[in-house]
Amino acid sequence: MHGKIITLGTSHGDPTYSRFNSSTLIQLENKSYLVDAGAPVNALITRYGAVLAELRAVFITHMHDDHVGGLPGLIKSLVKYPVSGQHTEIFLPSQAAIDGLLGWIKVQHRTWKPELLTFNVTSPDMIFSDSNLKVTAIPTRHMENEATVEESFGYCFDFVHGFRLIYTGDLKNDFSDFPQIAVEENCDICICESTHIDLMRDIKMLSNYPISKIIFNHVADRWHGEGEKELLKLCSSLPYEYAVAHDGDEFNF
Repeated sequence: MHGKIITLGTSHGDPTYSRFNSSTLIQLENKSYLVDAGAPVNALITRYGAVLAELRAVFITHMHDDHVGGLPGLIKSLVKYPVSGQHTEIFLPSQAAIDGLLGWIKVQHRTWKPELLTFNVTSPDMIFSDSNLKVTAIPTRHMENEATVEESFGYCFDFVHGFRLIYTGDLKNDFSDFPQIAVEENCDICICESTHIDLMRDIKMLSNYPISKIIFNHVADRWHGEGEKELLKLCSSLPYEYAVAHDGDEFNF
């Protein structure tokens, strides 16, 4: 069994001259899974050539626009030309998020057959499984600085052939909510945000974790362009493989 990770959009809170907002596609056999849906995710999936009907689940880490702003357009693309047997589960951090999303789509006059989509509230336990993998939500503290504290999550993907992928989601600046499972247990690939944490400080801790490869995503302005050389130099102290993600990069596993 062979899979592929495609970092469709790799920017921080805003799109930049070289990066769109956060979205990461995971492909395995004839199924795919999406983490975050920053704009223009439906266009990026289409441009990449992925089959939308094969999208089995969408996992939203939190309700900041750069992670969820492209979801209405993605839903439009999913339901506009459905095929037999198509079904996508969408996981959002709260019922209020689901209600707001459905309200926004309703005023756009978009409808679909009930069997095409299921909307779920993410909870901090195993939230999804199929013949390829199981997905566990990992609470983070990224949203603590909001006026109203809301849930935010990273995700652990455990594939049936034994491969583990950790997606940190956006973290709190003090690095206290880095997924503990990646600290204590072996992780084949960790996709780690690189905007809100301080890598000049946190690279030393990352060096001690049982990770086989780390991919830095959600890339801050300071690491764009020539700054990427500085980040790669910083990463050279890591005792395992590392990469800085760009829009459209592919990582095989």
